[in-house]
Amino acid sequence: MNGCGTKTLEHLVRRFAKEILFGAVMLEVLEKDGFELTHARPVAPWSWLLRAKPPQHIQEGFGLAPELLFVAIQGEVQSRDLQRAADEVVRSGLRLDGNLVIVTDDGHTYDDGRPLKERLERIPGRDQRVAWVWNEDGFWPPLSEVLRQCLPTYDVFEERDPVRGHQLMGRDAEVKDLRTRVLRGDAVGVFGLRKSGKTSLVRAVTDWLDPASGIKTPDAEQDVSQACVLWVDAQGLDLPTVDGVADDMLAALGRRMRAAGTSYEPPAREGIAGLKAAAQAILDEGMRLCFVIDEYDLLFEREGNLGPVPGISRLLGLVRALSQQQQGAVSLVLIGRDPEHLSAPQLDGVPNPLLAGLTPMWLGPIRPPHDTEMLRKLGRRAGLAVGHETAKLARAWTGGHPLLHRQFGSALLEEVRLHTPGGLQKEPTDPYCDSAVDRFLGRQAVLEVDREIFALLSKRYSAAYALLLDLIESHDAAAAVKRAGGPYGPGARVLRNFGLLDEATLALPMHLPWYVRNLLPTRTQVAV
Repeated sequence: MNGCGTKTLEHLVRRFAKEILFGAVMLEVLEKDGFELTHARPVAPWSWLLRAKPPQHIQEGFGLAPELLFVAIQGEVQSRDLQRAADEVVRSGLRLDGNLVIVTDDGHTYDDGRPLKERLERIPGRDQRVAWVWNEDGFWPPLSEVLRQCLPTYDVFEERDPVRGHQLMGRDAEVKDLRTRVLRGDAVGVFGLRKSGKTSLVRAVTDWLDPASGIKTPDAEQDVSQACVLWVDAQGLDLPTVDGVADDMLAALGRRMRAAGTSYEPPAREGIAGLKAAAQAILDEGMRLCFVIDEYDLLFEREGNLGPVPGISRLLGLVRALSQQQQGAVSLVLIGRDPEHLSAPQLDGVPNPLLAGLTPMWLGPIRPPHDTEMLRKLGRRAGLAVGHETAKLARAWTGGHPLLHRQFGSALLEEVRLHTPGGLQKEPTDPYCDSAVDRFLGRQAVLEVDREIFALLSKRYSAAYALLLDLIESHDAAAAVKRAGGPYGPGARVLRNFGLLDEATLALPMHLPWYVRNLLPTRTQVAV
């Protein structure tokens, strides 16, 4: 759905109204309700995807994306229809919410047809599916009223997986920076703590650069790609040998090519030689090539303390050689916790191909005021009016860590609902924010983030670990930093890179001192 000209859209709308039994009435209700149709296309027999701009008061009132996505089915909606909707989010850039889709069908009108809402609940997925159908007397309720009733019932804060589309918030500058680096053919390392939004950031760039790399179902509509993105997650790779890793990368490339509807089929199970041949074939077609390895650390930290994948330098050397031969056409993005594995002068007994050739990009917390904007936008979707005191308290406890900030919002929503059951209006949050802190600290996700921070620092960064404990115990943060070598010493530098130490105030997020004083078992090294 790359955009519709006025005449094309008018033609598609007329076709939709004829093909789908309820199509004409649905469009009429949308128009009367102030929704402006922007895209329409059939994706399968009796199956359509539509996009529409909501009225401004709905968009701003619920913190929605610029457009809403609709799945309209004659018959009963199936899992594949929702997968096509998820792929449409990838194609849309940042114009759709990745966790919201409006679904309508007429399956409930058939004999023994179950209500649409019940059928949607049976289809796996964590996004919010809003069922919009006519009632028994044939009346279509205004969509604006359906949204007012349905949107606040979903905990939009509770999201632990990478987000897509408009749900990536507060990272505009980082997206722009990474996009520039990839387009000019750099090797970039996106580093940071787990759940800090690294994968979401890179996906925002690759979805824009090559939509086919992020979709799961081939589509009749050809996506316009500016590059071929080869994305692999090291958690799912066959890691005994570098040729096994290359074979998994070739398989990922094959899936991307099929999703793009291209005729090229990369070689199968030919290791590094096959990957080299496939990469050269893509470059010979005049396409940019971008390699992305998520959780790259696992290439160097195999199960059983086996160390790096034997021959990993061959893979990194291949990418480096291609980028030098085709300057500006080949880029590499590694996603992981830190660049320690790439700083060694040698790998496999040969010079490290990426030594001094990888640009580190540290992804820390969401900076003010974007953290408050995110909390308030998500709050509007959930029926909350996030106040000044709430936003200030959330920042103090989470430090702007994306997952923790969302967890604070989720705890806040739980607290507000406890005191205002059934409320659908914008509830002020400031009266409840202090009591939400205990709920926040009791969340498993918060505990897991803290465990990961202390395990990582105690094992790999002893100076930063010692400084963190000193900062927690000291009443003079400046003196503690000075004792550790100053603001540019190894301890402070690591804490700043991970977004744990505020550069201006030297303050720590309050969840860290709380964890040390209440839950840290011993001041000894913890397994990571």
